[in-house]
Amino acid sequence: MMTPGSIRAAKPETFTLERDYDHPVSLLFWAFTSLEAKRAWYGGEGQWEVTRHTMDFEVGGWEHWRGRPNPDAPWMTNDGLYLDILPDERIIHQYNMTMDGKLFTVSQQVLEFSAKGSGSHLKLVEQILFIDGVDHLEDRIGGTRDMMDKLDAYLNTVPENAK
Repeated sequence: MMTPGSIRAAKPETFTLERDYDHPVSLLFWAFTSLEAKRAWYGGEGQWEVTRHTMDFEVGGWEHWRGRPNPDAPWMTNDGLYLDILPDERIIHQYNMTMDGKLFTVSQQVLEFSAKGSGSHLKLVEQILFIDGVDHLEDRIGGTRDMMDKLDAYLNTVPENAK
């Protein structure tokens, strides 16, 4: 017989987010392919204690990240595998996240890039499996929106000649 708190559960969810950017598709796509750029907007550096962020951006390549928001918080990891890459069009990857070594989500994500006027459009579709109730859909959507905001803020700092 299982006791309260020992019930193991896996809850699947799917969500879609879309966002327009005032930057060309090539620059938006580049921000996902450059480790230096991604560290600036995604990795939490400067805001989180990050001990590892590596990326091999190619089909079959891995991205590894480890960090925490403060010294009293648990360590989190995000380990992802790139499955499909079409430059300036699409990235498909899968990733899992742990907290203090315990798996709490497994995801598959599709990023679709398209031109929109002089700017670009990003469509993100994520299929996620929440494990043992550690994370919730609303939290993941909010965190993803926050990262999209950080991406926009970062792109606004890129020099005009890079655009």
